[in-house]
Amino acid sequence: MTPRWEFLLDEAAFQSILPPQHAHFARPIREGLGLFLSGLPEPQQRSILRGQAKLPASASFSQRLGILARSSPVLHKVGQILARDKRLPLELRGYLSELESLAPSVSQQEVERAVVDELGPTDRLGITLGPAIAEASVAVVVPFDCDRTVGATAASGVMKVLKPGIEEQLDRELSLLVQVGEQLDRRCDELQIPQLDYRDAFTQAHVRLLDEVQLENEQRHLVQAKAFFADEPRVQIPTLLEHCTKRVTSMERLSGGKVTEHGLFAKREKRQLATLVGEALIAGPIFSKSDHPIFHGDPHAGNLFLTDEGRLGILDWSLVGRLGADVRRTVVQLCLSAILLDARAVAARMAELAVQPPADPSALKAVAEKWVCSVRRGQFPGLSWMVAMLDEAVQHAKLRVSDELMLFRKSLLALEGVVTDVGERTGILDRTLNTEFLRHFAIELPQRWLHPPFSRSFATRLSNFDITQAMFAAPAAFTSFLSGHALDAIESCQGRSSNNFNVSL
Repeated sequence: MTPRWEFLLDEAAFQSILPPQHAHFARPIREGLGLFLSGLPEPQQRSILRGQAKLPASASFSQRLGILARSSPVLHKVGQILARDKRLPLELRGYLSELESLAPSVSQQEVERAVVDELGPTDRLGITLGPAIAEASVAVVVPFDCDRTVGATAASGVMKVLKPGIEEQLDRELSLLVQVGEQLDRRCDELQIPQLDYRDAFTQAHVRLLDEVQLENEQRHLVQAKAFFADEPRVQIPTLLEHCTKRVTSMERLSGGKVTEHGLFAKREKRQLATLVGEALIAGPIFSKSDHPIFHGDPHAGNLFLTDEGRLGILDWSLVGRLGADVRRTVVQLCLSAILLDARAVAARMAELAVQPPADPSALKAVAEKWVCSVRRGQFPGLSWMVAMLDEAVQHAKLRVSDELMLFRKSLLALEGVVTDVGERTGILDRTLNTEFLRHFAIELPQRWLHPPFSRSFATRLSNFDITQAMFAAPAAFTSFLSGHALDAIESCQGRSSNNFNVSL
């Protein structure tokens, strides 16, 4: 790290904004960010430093980080992901949430030139461009009107236009991110961080984030998302319009605002909106009967609208993933095994989610036993439980899951804070998934008489054999549950007695 960044990257300041349990990551974050910034082109570094110099001397560390994130598409994207993370300080989240939809910094002249370069003279197409209305990490959004007398067939809408030179800039920054991963891998012991193959994780992010500038993919995803939600009248996906190229996507303009700025006052309405977000973006793909349903890979609040008609508008389909039927089947089996307090089966199901055999099977078994113990003590094995367990398995058992599952985890991280901000209650995603599971299970019951015992061609991915097996195992699980509680009570009493004895001495 060059000395010029020392003034900004203060280790104690990073510790102050991290959750206590993650404070030891302050040093690796500081050094990784320093390596990233030092590797940027000199003109970009000078521009960042000028932006920091314009801030008053009293500017907080959170404010400086918020301004820093605007200067880089990679940091911009990271900031959007963290903006709703309730573990971070409110002030920092406030500055990062501004990244969800920024005022345009690219000049109108540059935007119009980029459109003309892609489509040709707009007057010949009957298109009139309005002033740009928003800027994201890689693109600018500009409204347009069509003059049908000139031969235009598309309705008025908006164009998403890539920023000039953004492909080269993003590729360069993502390559720097891989270098940061290599440095972390070399210094895991020195920095006292888990050995997780950071380079591989950042390489996966490199590949995924390059999709952000592949607008032809986004155009295809828009059509697929439109079909996926065709039977859900409460959800609106922008219609793809003509005048699309590799650098321009033309689509329907949705009128409304961010779901987190809904203007609703009744708690019931807020919960309904938060539940709809969970149903559409998480429960929808999980309980889809499609073998590989699409899911949104970047569901930050700037991409989720409450339209003027009261519908959930879902924007920006450049980054998507697909949840395979096998993955969803394994996840259901994992949760079912946890309900039956079968730690060995939980460890086996986690191993099935790995892209290669677990590096440390004994550590994986220990993680499974710990989290099954939490179920025995009353924690329901829902989505939050499973994600927390998998996170620990990645850290302590070196479990490596697919990039699709990693992307789904990233989507969950973004959505957890969004739905809480919308509905003002925690645990909404878990409750939504539980309700949807029961609803789909009830719908499936009459059909199950007509299916073979081992068939899992249901939205719940449970076969009749799975249900029968669980029913037979339930009494033993209940006995284990009671025994576990009794042992917990005995250990608790012994602990209190020991403490009282020590105090009396």
